[in-house]
Amino acid sequence: MFNLTAKKYLFFLISGIIIVPGLISLLFVGHLNLGIDFTGGSTVDLRFQNTISRAQADQITAYFTSQAHSRDTNVYLSQQTNTTGVQVFWLEFDQPVDSAFQKTILNRLNGQPSLAVATAMNPLIGVQYQGKTVSFLPFSIAPTQSTSGGPAIQFTAADIQKEITASALPTTGPVQQTGAAASTTPTATATASKTATATATATKTPTATATATASTTTSGSSTKVQLLNVFKGSTNQIVTVQTQTFLSTAQLTSLETHLLNTYGPVFQSQVSTVGPSIANQTTFYAILAVIAASVAIMVYIGIAFSNVGSLNMSFKYGACAIIALLHDVLVVLGIWSILGFLFPQDFVVDTLFVTAVLTVIGFSVHDTIVVFDRIRENSRKSRSESFEQIVNASLLQTMARSLNTSFTVVVTLSALVLFAGGSIRSFTLALLIGIVSGTYSSIFNASMFLVMWENREWRNWGKAKSQALTQTSRGVRVAGNK
Repeated sequence: MFNLTAKKYLFFLISGIIIVPGLISLLFVGHLNLGIDFTGGSTVDLRFQNTISRAQADQITAYFTSQAHSRDTNVYLSQQTNTTGVQVFWLEFDQPVDSAFQKTILNRLNGQPSLAVATAMNPLIGVQYQGKTVSFLPFSIAPTQSTSGGPAIQFTAADIQKEITASALPTTGPVQQTGAAASTTPTATATASKTATATATATKTPTATATATASTTTSGSSTKVQLLNVFKGSTNQIVTVQTQTFLSTAQLTSLETHLLNTYGPVFQSQVSTVGPSIANQTTFYAILAVIAASVAIMVYIGIAFSNVGSLNMSFKYGACAIIALLHDVLVVLGIWSILGFLFPQDFVVDTLFVTAVLTVIGFSVHDTIVVFDRIRENSRKSRSESFEQIVNASLLQTMARSLNTSFTVVVTLSALVLFAGGSIRSFTLALLIGIVSGTYSSIFNASMFLVMWENREWRNWGKAKSQALTQTSRGVRVAGNK
């Protein structure tokens, strides 16, 4: 019979080789990238009209970092696949427009039988674009099935412009503007201008003049609005910006205005913020969750294995399970620290990562209890064998079951890591690392610690060292006498 317990120190050495580099990275490099869940900050999902390249994403990262005074900013680019067929358009108007105007435009779009239901997005009101004060109203159009039953109808910018300008545009009233970029107060004055054509006519054209102020409101009655342009989104890409700085509405407006002038029409599809107090609570409760889970597991194992002979022995079972559990947590944290140093944008510690660690803890203890339960059963049956022999037999009996169970999970997680989207890839990778480590520790660590503890082998470590030194000195004396 193959003797696994005789090689326990080799298994401990393998664990040390895996854990020590990660510990060095954690203690000395200190490169565990904490996400905004633990540091506080903002996450902004942006939709651009044009595709953003990796080089442009790096430029956006640098700009956010400099303007927001952020400690850390990461930009993630999603895949551009779009299975829903939703189209995104931007309407550019020549002045700030109020909420009533926006609602009227949206109702006009929804009132057209040829168009699908349109949904308004977050607008940019009264921003500086190409030297003018304009407003951008983004909206999306859901796919519409053709009357003949063919593929969904696709619209162009010209189709939208035709629908909007089919009748006179509504007027806009006083507009409250906020933000550094949106800080002009347009007032309209009617002037008469004669235009010489083949047939001389005189037309009155309202023109807008702007007076620069900060966060002011237009005065006077409603003014005429002109549609300057319609932009159709050429990509379904989502650009996610995570910055460890709490961004106010005014800061976001300023940042988006710069992006608008640099990369073309853009809107924020989603914004989420985490304040410093919430981040501190998240950190505290994450640590508390790991500690509480460890204590609960130790208590549970102590109760479940209370019939192994004594309370002291049941405590040993629980403590060895916790040692194996901590081994798995250190493996995941250490590898994550190294990967975070090499690829800082891809390996971030967030709430999903904590979820993965807690899942690994549960899976590791599950495998360990299976082995321990077999050791308990064999201890009752075999009174003549030593504890080390009982543990070795139990490991051989349960190894195939543990490896087969873990293998099926590893195959599934490997497929997710290779083919799943970027939003869950890091989560599944952390699970994959932890489950492989948990399988190893439950077989080759937890039981080995139990044997070492039961036999109190540390008492012989000093004796073995002194005997080795004595034998060495005797060999030196014999060689000298010769």
